[in-house]
Amino acid sequence: MDSLKSDIFVKIDALSASLRSEISSVRQELKSSIEPLQRTVDAHEETVRDLERAATDHSTRIDELESTVSMLTSQVKRLDDKCEDLEGRSRRNNIRVLGVPEGLEGPRATDFVAQLLHDLLGLNEKPLLDRAHRILREKPKEGTPPRPFVVRVHFFHIRSLILQRAGEKSPLLYKGGRISLFPDYTSSVAKRRAAFGAVKRTLRSYPNVKFGLLFPATLRITMPDGPSHRFEDPAAAADFVNKNCK
Repeated sequence: MDSLKSDIFVKIDALSASLRSEISSVRQELKSSIEPLQRTVDAHEETVRDLERAATDHSTRIDELESTVSMLTSQVKRLDDKCEDLEGRSRRNNIRVLGVPEGLEGPRATDFVAQLLHDLLGLNEKPLLDRAHRILREKPKEGTPPRPFVVRVHFFHIRSLILQRAGEKSPLLYKGGRISLFPDYTSSVAKRRAAFGAVKRTLRSYPNVKFGLLFPATLRITMPDGPSHRFEDPAAAADFVNKNCK
């Protein structure tokens, strides 16, 4: 019996030793396998920290750039407004004459236009013009509208008188065609004013409603009972006319 117990203990000890050896071997293998993974993880963590630092730096730079862009945008807007204002002021004495057939002006366009304005509008004397010329584009083909004249009047009050007389004597007829006179606005102002064209055509069908387009592009509508309304948005003006003009 004692011999059997002794054998069992021996086998148990041997099995334990074998298990301990295998466990140790497995641990060594796991350690050998984990160490490269740990190094990779450590490297990735360092990379992530570098990326986080770079992202923070980039975020700071983006904030600075956005601030700079905002400032520059504001400056460009002010400069654009100033240029628009200066161009508008440079055109204050200008008018545009539309409808004059091509070639009638001959080599002395300024003298021709001065005489034309004198005859059409019944002015006391020929207006003093600094210059007059067709707009700078290719001469139109036969059957297409002639190029407008751009005319610079020497005195502003004479320019105002010319436009006033043109409104009073409308329609102006010359050589069997209709002549139109307009202020010479900048392209941006002209586009904003042209946007009110449809509303103005509608308003002309209501003789009791007075309206006018103020500079640069504000439509003033005066209702028959007295109150005036001003609109800078053509859509808002059209909506008002549709609802209130019967």
